[in-house]
Amino acid sequence: MDAKQIIYGETALDKLSRWLKSTGEPKDVREVVQKYLEILREMVLEEKV
Repeated sequence: MDAKQIIYGETALDKLSRWLKSTGEPKDVREVVQKYLEILREMVLEEKV
């Protein structure tokens, strides 16, 4: 196993979970998937900087 693949810190699922809890209401699965993709895109862009 390559240790370079281990990532510490907050994951996209952690951020998505926090977002869902903060809204306080049920969301449509399409909206949840769209938000998850936005979070992933932001994290990828942060990695490239």
